Amino acid sequence: GFGTVGQSFVNHVLAYKDKIIKNCGRDICISIIADRSIDKKKFKTESIEFTSDILSVLDSDCDLVVELIGGNDIAYDLVRGAISKKKSVITANKALIAENGDDLFELSNKHNCYMGYEASVAGAIPVINSLTHNMLNENITSLSGIINGTSNYILDQMSSEKKSFKDALNNAQELGYAEADPSFDIGGFDAAHKVSILAKIAFDIKSPYKNMHIEGIESIEGMDIDYASELGYKIKHIATARLNDSQIECKVHPALVNKKNILSKIDGVMNAVKIIGDKFGTSMLYGHGAGGAATASAVVSNIIDYCIHLDRKVKSHSNSGVSGPKVLVDIQNISNQYYLRMFANDVPGVMADITSTLAEHQISIEAVTQHEPFENEKLIPVVMITNSVMYKDILSAIKKIETMDNIIGDVHLIRVFNDD
Repeated sequence: GFGTVGQSFVNHVLAYKDKIIKNCGRDICISIIADRSIDKKKFKTESIEFTSDILSVLDSDCDLVVELIGGNDIAYDLVRGAISKKKSVITANKALIAENGDDLFELSNKHNCYMGYEASVAGAIPVINSLTHNMLNENITSLSGIINGTSNYILDQMSSEKKSFKDALNNAQELGYAEADPSFDIGGFDAAHKVSILAKIAFDIKSPYKNMHIEGIESIEGMDIDYASELGYKIKHIATARLNDSQIECKVHPALVNKKNILSKIDGVMNAVKIIGDKFGTSMLYGHGAGGAATASAVVSNIIDYCIHLDRKVKSHSNSGVSGPKVLVDIQNISNQYYLRMFANDVPGVMADITSTLAEHQISIEAVTQHEPFENEKLIPVVMITNSVMYKDILSAIKKIETMDNIIGDVHLIRVFNDD
């Protein structure tokens, strides 16, 4: 692949070749570049072979394949084919690792091939290196953070610039932060791929991606941003993986983050991952989580690990999920505090009816605001934050509230983030 990241990678290697060779203790050179539309690319150099046939590199004499295509189709064929021919691989492909990593790691260990994937999560932020090296001999209890720059930028624009979701998204697309089809980012799937990779490493489990809870930011409205702020919160798109005995929570969703929490300060397209361990306490990694240069830097960092693998025959850290039984908790059984926003007729007793229904489900209210009706409207917005309850219980209560005569429309729900 020779797109934005691929070209940044090649430029990085050529610019810092002497330094890379010195640090690796081996002569490193790029021998072949494969891209399906290579004829449209302007980059040319006499020392490198170019081809539009992606899979032809499997028959070349290269030792290391760097996969920067993305997706799960030809990229999977390339990576699996390379490992089968005992070629090592470095990839920035989060979808590939999240959805097919278990299979590929098993194959790479079988053939004693190195597989590096630092660039698959949070760009140049060395979160995978931290988990697989610095924190390898620790018990990680939780990971949480903001790992999709597009969603973070949109929510930040809605908060700081008072833009609508649509205008903030359009702005993100104009600046190149969002794709023409932004659904993968704003739908939460990008963040889900990333946190499933981190959970796999931290908790030594099979990839949880296909069974985890995934929620995007499409339903967040400007009024939610404003009401959350009044209550002392900012809305962020949060990815969480948490271990409790043998049970694991893994989920991505919008959340109200207390303004005193450092994650509420992560703005724009920046990323941050907060890691809690039983010995080192809390650490946070922060930086550029996307972009050609940042991602390419992470890819280059894996070249050093590849050379260590060659010298010492150290296996890439794959965590094949054999350390003991761990259960992924169903979202219905995970407890959380919740932000509820609903519209009610401005009549006496409506608040009493709402609180009574919540009480029937053993749900108490920790904070509540009741605003004036909108101009020329009779409906009043009612906003509250509940205590911590199971998701299935809050859904049951909401279902009953929505049947009340004086509640108009749906009850809007957002989780409240707590990483204590």
